[in-house]
Order: sequence, then structure tokens, then C-alpha cells
Amino acid sequence: MQDRDTGDPIAAGAVGDAPQGAVLEAALDCVFSIDGRGRVTYLNASAERTFGYRRDEVVGRELAQLIVPPAQREAHRRGLMRCVATGESGILDQRIELMAMRADGSEFPVELTVTRVDLPGGPGFTGFVRDITERVRADQELRASQRRVIEAADAAREQVTRDIHDGAQQQFVNTLINLQLAQQKFPSNPGRALELLDVAAAEAAGGIETLRELAAGIHPAILSDRGLAAALEALADRMPIPVSLDVASLELLPPLEASVYFFCSEALANVAKHAAASAAWVSVTMADGELLVEVRDDGIGGARPDSGGSGLVGLSDRIKALEGHVELSSPRGGSGTTVTARIPLPA
Repeated sequence: MQDRDTGDPIAAGAVGDAPQGAVLEAALDCVFSIDGRGRVTYLNASAERTFGYRRDEVVGRELAQLIVPPAQREAHRRGLMRCVATGESGILDQRIELMAMRADGSEFPVELTVTRVDLPGGPGFTGFVRDITERVRADQELRASQRRVIEAADAAREQVTRDIHDGAQQQFVNTLINLQLAQQKFPSNPGRALELLDVAAAEAAGGIETLRELAAGIHPAILSDRGLAAALEALADRMPIPVSLDVASLELLPPLEASVYFFCSEALANVAKHAAASAAWVSVTMADGELLVEVRDDGIGGARPDSGGSGLVGLSDRIKALEGHVELSSPRGGSGTTVTARIPLPA
């Protein structure tokens, strides 16, 4: 192989020779080799596919012009010169993450490892590159999901605080006031005192009921006392439309049981708010080591996970926390919406 500019032979190192070359050609990771001036001496088939270059297009050309984004090229060149001159480098034999560039100019994240190879004509370098676009995207989605979970928890605490302040707390304050008034009135007007006691008892009963409803929103007592099927029956009874249940008799860990309940609760709330449905169906079954939870309606359809609302995103976040995933089918035109959660069950 010759330098296209000078005609001098380019040392491809051992990377391009059999049997090592055959191994590198079959590798899933991209492999580049460059000489001491930063010119490409070798790239494998995976690098051709990933970066969009043919081998005969790039051999002899400067690597910086090919796969290094413009903003990083000068730093790349300075680092190469320093490494050739002194042998010092901050990236040799380490795994680092940075941005790379394809032939069409698009940039994407990669994991890079660079090793130095001493050749007869001087030092060379071989880089092993792995496209980590999917991993970075998954990490970003995980961080976004974690932020949403924290924000949802904060919002829920604020809502509970407001509900207690505006509801139960006010009712118990009224109870105390009426008890004090009854105490004052009793010597001079026993009849009025009894009326105030009745009002106080009603206020106290109302406050207790308000607290019971708040507790049900946080964790319904029926779920702990009688299990998932009974809790879903109570949930269905509160819906403004008929809800049919098909809940298998399963022994689930309490955290999983609670997550399934709130998944169904939120999905049915979405049906009531947005679906314009006349009926809904809920099923909880197990198959192939997975828990399948499905909430279906006969409404207008057209639900989208990217619609801007928090309901479907919240459903997905809840199930992802259990290492499961959510599937949505919601064609427009009155075919209804089906939301399915698939959750792997522990052995």
C-alpha cells in the first residue's frame, strides 16, 4: 500500500494482515489505524458501515478531516503531535466517550480506545470505536424518567398538603370551634349547645372521611386488606362507565401489587377524562414469566405518548421502574385505546 501523495509505503501495522486482519474484519466494533502524521492506514468493514466511507476513499487521508468533528480537530492534532514527540497522552489505553462524525457530517456519540503501535517507520496508533448512540439515548431517557418521578412525587406531596389544609384541617378546625361554642352555650342555652355538638360531630365525621379518601389515593386500605382484585373492583365501581374485570388469582409482592393498582387507576382516569368511551375492560394475567396488565376502552382513540400530557408518560415511568414496558394501541376513528404493561416477574 502506498501514500497517495508521496508514493511512500504506508505501514498498515499488523492490523491489516491475516490472520489478525480477518479477525478485525469480522469485529462488530470499528477499527482505525493511523500513522504518526494522523493519516489513515487501515479501517475495517464495521468502520466503513458506521462512518459511511469506503476503504479506498480514506486510506492516506488525515483522520481528523474524516471522523473528528470540526470543533475538536485542532485539539486532536495537538494531542497527536505531543504523543508522537513525547510519548505522553491523556487518552492512550483508556475508554473515553466523545463525539464522532460520519461522512454525511452528522455527529454521534462513541466510545473510543486508542493504543500505540511502534512500527519500523515510526509510531502508529490504532483506535477501537463503538457507536453508543442507543446507550446514550437510554441513559437520557432514564434520567428524564427519574426527573419526572421526582417531580411527580413533589407535586403529589404538594397536592396532599393542599387537600389536607383546605379539607380535613378546616373541618377539624370547625369541629373545635363548635365544641368551644357548645361549651360556652351549655349553661345558658343547653338546646343550642346540643345543636352545636351535632354540627361538630358532623364536621368531625366529614374530616375523617376526607382523610380516608386521601389515604385511598396514596395507598387504598382495601388493597392491603383484601388484595388486588378487590381493590380493582372498588376502583371500577367508582368509574362513571361500566368496567369489566378479568383479574387472575396471583400472589404478588406488595410493591408490585400497588404499582399494578395505580397503573390501572391512572389508565382508567385517562379513559374517563379523554376517551369519550361507553365501557372499559381491565385484565391482569400472567404468561411466560411476565405479568400482563391491560386496560382497554371503546372510545375515540387517537391517544399518543407524545401528546404533551403527563398521564401516559406517568404510566410508562411507573412500569419502567419495575423493568417493564408499556405498549399503546390507539388508532383514530372510534376503535378505542388499549394500554398494556408487560412486567417481568421475579423467579
